[in-house]
Amino acid sequence: MIKEQLCNVVNSLKKMAKAEELLVGHIDYINGQNIGGWAASEITNRTVNVGVLCNGSLIAKGDACLYREDVKDHGIHAGEHGFNLFISEDELPENCELHLVDMESMKIIKEVMINDLNCENLFIVDGQIKLSSPINIKDEDSEKVSIENVSDFLEGIGGENKGDQESIIMTPWMYLKDSANTPGFMSMNVHSNKRFESLRFHIDALAKGSHYLTADKIGLVHQLVVEGYENRNKYPRFTLPFFEDPKVSVIVPAYNKFNLSYHCIASIALAFNKVSYEVILADDCSTDETANAENIIDNLVVSRNTENLRFLKSCNRASEIAKGEYIVFLNNDTEVTSFWLDELTQKILEDVAIGMTGSKLLNLDGTLQEAGGIVWESGEPWNVGRNENPMTPEFCYSRDVDYLTGAAMCVRKDVWEKVDKFSEELAPCYYEDTDFAFKVREAGFRTVYVPYSEVIHFEGQSHGTDVTKGLKRYQKVNEKTFRSKWFKKYRNNGTPSLINMQIEKDRKVDQRILVLDYATPVPSQDAGSYAAIEEIKLIISLGFKVTFVPENLAHFGKYTKALQKMGVEVLYAPFYTSMDNVFDRRLAEMDAVYVTRYHVAEKYIDRIKQQKNIKVIFNNADLHFLRELRKALQEGEKELDGPLRTRDNELAVCRKVDAILCYNTTEHAVITSHILDSSKMHLTPWVLQEKVQGPGYEERKGIAFLGGFNHTPNGEAVEYLVNEIMPLLALKRPEIVLYVYGSNMPSSYKKMEVENVKMLGFAETLDGVYHDHRIFVAPLLSGAGIKGKVLESMAYNLPTVLTEVAAEGTGLTQGISTLIAQDPQEWVDAIIKLYDNQLLWTKFAENSQTLVEEKYSFEHGHKVFKDIFASVGIYSSK
Repeated sequence: MIKEQLCNVVNSLKKMAKAEELLVGHIDYINGQNIGGWAASEITNRTVNVGVLCNGSLIAKGDACLYREDVKDHGIHAGEHGFNLFISEDELPENCELHLVDMESMKIIKEVMINDLNCENLFIVDGQIKLSSPINIKDEDSEKVSIENVSDFLEGIGGENKGDQESIIMTPWMYLKDSANTPGFMSMNVHSNKRFESLRFHIDALAKGSHYLTADKIGLVHQLVVEGYENRNKYPRFTLPFFEDPKVSVIVPAYNKFNLSYHCIASIALAFNKVSYEVILADDCSTDETANAENIIDNLVVSRNTENLRFLKSCNRASEIAKGEYIVFLNNDTEVTSFWLDELTQKILEDVAIGMTGSKLLNLDGTLQEAGGIVWESGEPWNVGRNENPMTPEFCYSRDVDYLTGAAMCVRKDVWEKVDKFSEELAPCYYEDTDFAFKVREAGFRTVYVPYSEVIHFEGQSHGTDVTKGLKRYQKVNEKTFRSKWFKKYRNNGTPSLINMQIEKDRKVDQRILVLDYATPVPSQDAGSYAAIEEIKLIISLGFKVTFVPENLAHFGKYTKALQKMGVEVLYAPFYTSMDNVFDRRLAEMDAVYVTRYHVAEKYIDRIKQQKNIKVIFNNADLHFLRELRKALQEGEKELDGPLRTRDNELAVCRKVDAILCYNTTEHAVITSHILDSSKMHLTPWVLQEKVQGPGYEERKGIAFLGGFNHTPNGEAVEYLVNEIMPLLALKRPEIVLYVYGSNMPSSYKKMEVENVKMLGFAETLDGVYHDHRIFVAPLLSGAGIKGKVLESMAYNLPTVLTEVAAEGTGLTQGISTLIAQDPQEWVDAIIKLYDNQLLWTKFAENSQTLVEEKYSFEHGHKVFKDIFASVGIYSSK
């Protein structure tokens, strides 16, 4: 009660301040259908909702919240007061007098020119109005991303105008579809690349002999989708796949407009998915070809009403004949893309708490229509990301949302029935999907947006856009019903604005963590990448939102996508142009920064610490100066200036951060002895995933080594094995062969092959490495941190022979769970002993597995990470 009273007082004060304040701004340019400028309050930093009047008529409106450097340079707050609005009029009159107004008070905004700008030099980079100039993004040690002209680059990927601008022909596709088979025109459509992708996946499946449709049937549906739905009056017969027990039931509601339904269902047949499905057309007493749909589309299931039930009741009725474990509702004014069904259903399979998922919706021009939905404290629903570039990082990760549009949403059938379908109080249509999402959450399930399920939505084709006519008028009627029913659930959801949207679009978030590393993790390449992903999973499990930034700002294809599908927001170029750009725009919202590797932390620790109250958790990955010292001493070097310089720099970082994570107790002790502060020190948990049981002792042969060869200690170990150990082993047991695996293996290593040494290089799967061989060996002479290759061997139940450096931090004990060897002869004796003794081999395998279960489980890691974050004041509710 007191909180509500305080809120009322604050709101009253805000209104009084707005009444007194002076608003200033300027219209700087008109460029085609866009009008741009700036508007701000002289008193507060609030976002002004501006309108543009032409001779007294409103032609454009929206928030002035885009960043402009020139506005900031003139002392107008933080500069986030630019606008670029769409002009609703096709053509302005010759004598058009333009005025800016504040849409809240409808007061005229005082015009103040701060810069004589040429509008041709202005363009937009992900929410920031920029002056065109070359920008270079460089990473000194890794891949280089170079953008000579950001404006051209964005235009190429659909940035400045947001959509795909490959075709310069502006003729609507409905007039070009007869040219679809003419060379050069099939690819003119904005979405042709998605259709080609579908065709390619079908061809690959056909080549493997594992397809449910024949080539001619696939070719036909591709042709039908390319032709489009506009002005279609001929309906060639095509075939949907048939599955006896479909996993998914796709319900397509329809009332007449068969050209839309036909196109939609043809796109379902064209889109490649691995999950089995059926398509149910919910025909609500249509009088056109819809009434004969099952004779036009083979294997189509039809739910045909005997009386007109309208949208909501028609969907509820059609669901009664659905065979699938999942029900997908799909508007008939849509076109789907490959894997849209797989993505929706796979996300639900990941977590039993997820009851409902929804697709990313695209506009006809390729821009983003919706990335999940927000319901504000006013009860007003918003499409997140509307008209933005669909590749924008903020809209490309999976997350919990307020609602998922019924245009493309998936629900578990048991959840659908548990919450009693769409609420019939909202019949005939509108707000049924928003209401349903609230019912699903009230029943204890999550509602999740899935960005890699993409559906093109021809918005307004089914019911039009006029809210005063036809079924569309129920949008206003049901708005009142919805608001009254769910007011207590959305009343604290914030006020509508583009700035608030960036925060409020994330639901079920306790704290926000920025994770910074030198590059996007590639788990197939190195153990460090595997560890990075598991640590991100642990942070997410605490209820935190993770925003990941690779220092080189490179989008790394499927590896970036894998993070986004986990729910990680990944920032990349050209939407972010430098690390300073990242910090300027996003650091203020973060509660903590989790940074890996000292050479990354060293560059940015001072900049991060400029943000007051932010906590820095530093994972040193391995202690660089310890590794360098070990290598230098191993090689008998006298000059130690390099390692000692690294030591000073690394310890300087340790003193500045709030928590230090080490993988082993040795490094823990070394750092503590230098900084004399044990309160910062923590042991980093390592999570090992459960492995498939491998073959028994007698079915295995040879010994194995695995390591990424970009890491120097791995190369040293292989050379030591080949030059010192294997020749001695060949004298006693020439049949024991060493198999060497690893990414980035130098081509020169092939010359090191002899009878008992095989250089195999990159391993597509670790199963072969750890299942085929009897012993895993790791004769590491230098290095630091924990050795992921050794931990993986433990998880696979494969016994090991190690050096002390390799065993460090793993928990493996000499004679109990491993054999430790140092000089070459010790190595030979240890290998033969373990290779020939099945009882010892079994004992080591069992003891290693016990250690894995106790020390390397996800549950253990979750507990440790919760304590680590709590130690710096970042608390979790999970």
